[in-house]
Amino acid sequence: MKIRAIAIVFILALGTRTGAQQQPPAHAPAPAAPELVRGVRMKISAGDLFTGQAMAEDYKRVTGVDAEYLNAIGWIARGAEMFGRLELADETLRELHREIPNEDPKLLTPYGAAIEVEGRLIHRRLGRGAAIRYYEQQLATAKATSLRSRIRKNINFLTMEGDAAPPIQGSKLDGGSAPTLQSLRGKPVVLFLFAEWCGDCKAQAASLTRVWEKYRSRGVAMIAMTRLYSSPTDEKPMTPAEETEKVRKVWSESYPGLADVPVVIDNDAMVRYGVSATPSFAFVDRKGIIRQYTATRLSEAAMSAQLDELLVEQP
Repeated sequence: MKIRAIAIVFILALGTRTGAQQQPPAHAPAPAAPELVRGVRMKISAGDLFTGQAMAEDYKRVTGVDAEYLNAIGWIARGAEMFGRLELADETLRELHREIPNEDPKLLTPYGAAIEVEGRLIHRRLGRGAAIRYYEQQLATAKATSLRSRIRKNINFLTMEGDAAPPIQGSKLDGGSAPTLQSLRGKPVVLFLFAEWCGDCKAQAASLTRVWEKYRSRGVAMIAMTRLYSSPTDEKPMTPAEETEKVRKVWSESYPGLADVPVVIDNDAMVRYGVSATPSFAFVDRKGIIRQYTATRLSEAAMSAQLDELLVEQP
């Protein structure tokens, strides 16, 4: 139930940010890329799954099957599972599996959506253990970092809370020694997992700064963590040094109230923490156990409530 609630909040948030849209008349032409995915997401956020499906069908009739259409189908599959329309979820999964039988670097988003929804359906029908085994099998063969992160995120939703926090062993942005979670035992720790290009991460900066100012003197520690996203296949790939400098610049300009928070670049840990959606958070208790893991923005009230709970507990 918790996973479904998180996913529903995520889709509702996407719909809110994209704004409202009137349903097109029946004679309207199919939406052009990239408007199809945007329109389908909006309809799903409004609970109108079937209009989203009709939009995708119209698009396919005019344009055929392309990446935009498959991305839209991925959203419909997620919406169908969340709303309990399991026959539709199965139907869209069959189409995704047929069109993308193997990992394709150009179709990682819909391919990942198919894996995500398949695992959630297995969880519904066969239970938590079967879903974990399915995701682990998919993780064992996944190659792309973004796909591995997405699969790991779904495993984490089922397993991470109550387990020891995975170690962080990357390099600190300023070149100093990165703090380890072991060294912070005895303190509650907030892990803020972000990407330098992420608008939602920057939008989180003000509330996160207020939380940091409120709790730092009470013994709370914070670590911000990211990874290098540039790839040789990008239109304008950056070297690791160039991207690191860009992260430094963005952190300085967009997170001025968090200047003394250590920023760690750790590609492996970002995958292990399942950071396919940014920002993500992990709250670690004094004993190094993850007590809350979420792949969405959080309100100041939600962060404060979690830290108040961790501070009350004895080491």
